[in-house]
Amino acid sequence: MIAEDEVLERKAINIIIKKYFDNIDIIEEAQNGIEAVEIARRIKPDIIIMDIRMPEKNGIEAQKTILKFNHNVKTIILTAYDEFQFAQAAIKLNVIDFLLKPAKPSEIVEAINKAITSIQFNENISSLEINAMNKSLIQEAIDYIHKNYSKNINLESVASFVHLNPQYFSRYFKANVGMTFIEYLSKLRIKKAKELLELTDKSISEISFEVGYIDPGYFSKVFSKFEGVTPNKFKIDHRKSILKA
Repeated sequence: MIAEDEVLERKAINIIIKKYFDNIDIIEEAQNGIEAVEIARRIKPDIIIMDIRMPEKNGIEAQKTILKFNHNVKTIILTAYDEFQFAQAAIKLNVIDFLLKPAKPSEIVEAINKAITSIQFNENISSLEINAMNKSLIQEAIDYIHKNYSKNINLESVASFVHLNPQYFSRYFKANVGMTFIEYLSKLRIKKAKELLELTDKSISEISFEVGYIDPGYFSKVFSKFEGVTPNKFKIDHRKSILKA
């Protein structure tokens, strides 16, 4: 957005931006401070180029108001005077640059590039924070599954534990882990069942209960799906391999 009461100045800035920045749209133009605030509230621009000396409300006052509802905006202040008090105020108001009029095209380009760099940096930080949060939630879910796989847990109970909607958690889990929730839980349970089959003399029913399956018949069906043999056959084959050794 451009906030400037002088028509020729607005046109000049428009020409510079169109010449050097193909990816920037001049969405709106404001002729005074009040109009600048109204437009900024409506469109929430990423970058504002704003004159200090404008009718109705000066650029510093307009910036103060805009920051209340758009605290990430990057503002470039223009002034015809080397006014130190305005420069000091601008620094405190998230102003990215302070240019003396008439600003050279190179100065405007440099200021806009500075604003773009700042926006990209903030986006990268936000992305890192989101990724960190995602990893933390997934780790919480996995830790919960490993601690409770022997109980009657399901998608809904784990989703509730990490405070997510079950449908969203289902998609979220698969996107981050590479398999569905039920696949992950089943693989973990079968892995634990194999350990019990190899290391203990417990019955198939006992092992079924210990790894979270109430129905031994269903446990055998799931086990066969993953291992290609029944739990009983797996146990017999394991003992034979030990005797041969």
